[in-house]
Order: sequence, then C-alpha cells, then structure tokens
Amino acid sequence: MPVAVLAGLKLVLLVLLYLFVLRAVRAVVVDLYGPRRRKTAPPPRPAVASSPKKSRKPPRQLVVHAPEGKPLVVPLAGQPVTFGRSRRATVQVQDVYASDEHVVIAPDGEGWVVRDLGSTNGTYLNGARVTAATALTSGDQVRIGKTRIEARR
Repeated sequence: MPVAVLAGLKLVLLVLLYLFVLRAVRAVVVDLYGPRRRKTAPPPRPAVASSPKKSRKPPRQLVVHAPEGKPLVVPLAGQPVTFGRSRRATVQVQDVYASDEHVVIAPDGEGWVVRDLGSTNGTYLNGARVTAATALTSGDQVRIGKTRIEARR
C-alpha cells in the first residue's frame, strides 16, 4: 500500500479514537453531575389543578385515607389542623414519605387554606404541588406521601 493511504488510515483511526475517548469522558461527567440543565426556565405551573366535579363551598370535615388502616374523619372546627409524623401534629400520619410537620390546613376568613410546612417530599392539592397558601374547597384531594386527605362538606 502506498504511504499516503496508510497515513490517511492512521489519521481516521486517530480521530475515531479521540471521539471514543470524548464520549466516554462525557458519559462519566453525566453520571457524576447529571444531564445539562436548560437555559430557559419552564413555564410556571398553576398552584392548583381545577376539578370540575367539586363544589366551591368550604369543607366541614377531612377524611384521611392512610396507606394502611381505616379512614379517619377529622372535623374542621375553626382551629388549624396540622398533619405529620410528629407527636405535636394534630393528626399523626404513619407514612414514611411524610415529614414530622408536613402540612397545615388552617381557617382563612370564610374558608380554609392548605399550606406546606417546608416538607421534604411536598404537598399536592388535586395533583399540583402546593407552593403557597392555597384555598381548599369541598371535593379537593390533598396528598402527602402515600396518604390522601379528602375535603368533604
């Protein structure tokens, strides 16, 4: 074979070797630091997903559906109700995904609001994460970990 062909093959092999090394290094970096983040922020999600079936009336009771066990009915009597694993919580939740003081449902004027207390896994109202005090109406579903809380009239 001519010398020029051998030199061309060496060059192609060298380029392929460098591409392989770069891909291997990139795979290691992605494993260590995660994939590249977007430069633009995603559009903000609404605080609450609307539910067409629920009434707009304030609830009178909460029904706590724990992952294991019977449902617990908690009357709303004008005082804040806290949920969590702590003994200080109004309603103790036996859920490994719940924080010690996870969420509070408090009176707000004529109605009630749901407020996350800085929980690790978050609080969800009708499937949307609660990021601020959000109005609670009859028919709403609050989820903390695997525990579901239903607001009823």
